[in-house]
Amino acid sequence: MSHDWGAAVVVDPLELQRLKDDCTRLRVACRWRTVSAWGLLVASVGFAAVAGSQRWHTTTLSRDLRDGRRSVQRSSRALAAMARSHERILSATEQTPLLGMKSWGRRFTVTSYIPRSPKYGKFNDGLTATLTKAEPSARIVAVDPALIPYGSGVWIEGIGWYRAEDCGGAIKGFRLDLLVATEKEATQFGKQVRFVIVVPPGVKPASDLPAEGPGPLRVAHGGA
Repeated sequence: MSHDWGAAVVVDPLELQRLKDDCTRLRVACRWRTVSAWGLLVASVGFAAVAGSQRWHTTTLSRDLRDGRRSVQRSSRALAAMARSHERILSATEQTPLLGMKSWGRRFTVTSYIPRSPKYGKFNDGLTATLTKAEPSARIVAVDPALIPYGSGVWIEGIGWYRAEDCGGAIKGFRLDLLVATEKEATQFGKQVRFVIVVPPGVKPASDLPAEGPGPLRVAHGGA
């Protein structure tokens, strides 16, 4: 066998070993760069997830705050309405001739009716149960006479004073029926629950009260 050594390259073994070491270091560096890149990618995804979660929590918190403000506003309006109602009740108690064992108050279911209504049939004579002319301007209220005597003064929250001069087949217990002028007015009023103060007839006028003033208002309890 013949060998042509004319094109032969002589490599220093030390130089060859150095090249091998450089290649090893380069491979290790490439692996570290790959791991670092994946780490950065995972961290970026994690940060994005955290940012998204924070945005969701921020949105939820903002919505809860808005709901809380609305709830506070509704509560404030309800408390204001209650305060106005109590003021009207207190004003009515100041106007009541006698507050004590005879006068009393509680919540009633209140409806309304009209004079000369066809549903009264043969009783459609234009007169109340006390033979008073059924005139809406007279501020007449139908009551259960077993509970409220005829002639009693009846104060209804937000409406004012009426006189108990009529009754009705459906007006039993804690029910009142106001005499109004038109069917439209009766329909618009509908059925409402209001606080009522009842002052029986024949009570002493305020000038006859003892010097220490009237007794406390008696509040009735029980189901309507």
